[in-house]
Parts: sequence; C-alpha cells; structure tokens
Amino acid sequence: MTQLTKIQKNNNYMIREVTTIDQIKLSTRIPTLPSFGGKNFEEWKLEAVCMMRTGLYLDYAVSQAVRNSLKSDTRRILLTIKPSESAEELIAKMTENFGEVKSGERIVHDFYSAKQPETESCSACGIRLEALFQQAVNKGEIEEIKRDNKLQERFWRGFNSEQLKSAARVSYESSDSFEKLKRKTRLEEEENNPVNATGKALVNQQSRDDRLKVLDKMIERLKTIEAEMSNKKKRNLEGKREYESYEATKSSDQERRQNRHTNGGR
Repeated sequence: MTQLTKIQKNNNYMIREVTTIDQIKLSTRIPTLPSFGGKNFEEWKLEAVCMMRTGLYLDYAVSQAVRNSLKSDTRRILLTIKPSESAEELIAKMTENFGEVKSGERIVHDFYSAKQPETESCSACGIRLEALFQQAVNKGEIEEIKRDNKLQERFWRGFNSEQLKSAARVSYESSDSFEKLKRKTRLEEEENNPVNATGKALVNQQSRDDRLKVLDKMIERLKTIEAEMSNKKKRNLEGKREYESYEATKSSDQERRQNRHTNGGR
C-alpha cells in the first residue's frame, strides 16, 4: 500500500516526505547541485536547502550531492567533516565557513542605506534589496510582516534617477504591492532609459558605421587601382616615346648610311 505524504519537521527546515513509490524511484539517484567554488554561497545554499526540503531524495543522496558540488579549494572542507554527517549538518558546516558574517545591525544598515548605482537596473536593484531584507529577517532584525512596505520604501527612495522616481511616485504612494512597483519601474526604465530607448538606433548606427567602413575600404581600393592604372599609363607613354625615339634614331642612322653609300659610289 502506498505511504501517504507527510511533513517531517526538524529544528531548521520543513522536510516533505513523499510516497514510498516516489522515493524508490528518486531517492536512490544522486541529484546534482550547482558547482560551488567559494562565491555566491547564499544562492548555492538555497538550492541545497530546497533539494533537502522536497523529500524526494534520501539524506545520503543529498549529502553526496553537496560533496560533489564543491570545487577547487572549497573541497578541503571535506577533510573536516565526518563521512556519516547528514545533509543538514553539511549545510550547517558550509554556512559556518562561507555564510554571511555581517552582524544583524550591519545588514539592517546596508538595507536602509542602499542606493541604486547608475549601472544597476531596477530589476537587479530590487533583487539586491530583497536579499538584504531576507538576511535581516533571518537575523531577527526585521519582521517578515513588514516586507512589502519596507521594500517599497527603500526601492523607491534608492532610485538614482529623479525622472524614474517621479514616474513611479503614484504607484509608490498608492496601495500597489512591491511587485507591481517593480513592474512599473521596469516599464518606465525601458521607455525612458537612453540606453534602452535608443537601443535600436544604436544598432542601426553600428550597422551604418560598418557599411561606411566597407565603403571606405572600397574607396581606398579604387584609389589604389586608379593610381596603379595611372602609373601603368605613364609607363606605357614613356615606353612609346622611347620606342619612337629609337625608331627615329634608327631611321636617321639608316639614312646616314645610305647617304655615305651613295656618296662613296660616286
């Protein structure tokens, strides 16, 4: 008889256990995690935790997936871990060595002082703010219930463009959610950002520039051919003059010889 799906709760994670049939199919296979070489630990950790929470794989399979994902110098941490340690223990060990070390106060300060750099898109800015907010929540510095209001405020106030801030003011001051505010600002950014608004023109300009380069090369080639033809014509003309001079000299010599012969006969 198929085992019913149930929820197993431990100190840190909610792990869903699936049916016995599903576990037989999936848990014996070693899953794959993104490679981790020392950078972007939080993204890697999220993948590992999500894999563990699904309950699709046995603990040893997730543990092996964590081990297999470590690259370069990060693999040296395996020397400090017992082979029998669970996936949760492995992730905890990784967090101790590669996780966020900033204090809760520092993370909150970074969140409230966050500004959008000129080279950062609205989408990237929003993701960065959400990541900072979640870190503050994990540290117990901000309540999760305040997520939408806090993100809206910091997102709008951190814009580097007054034009963008003005265009999004109505959405910010209304009852729109943070997600709606993000969509609004992305649309405004696409329409008003010179880089995005003139993207097609820039492509066309580049195409025109390429054609002009080809045309310049053709003109240079034509000039070269014209110069070569002019030199050839000049050489032909000089050759013709030399030949005519030679023929004239030859005719003159023959005439002198003829005259001498005639005078000698007399």
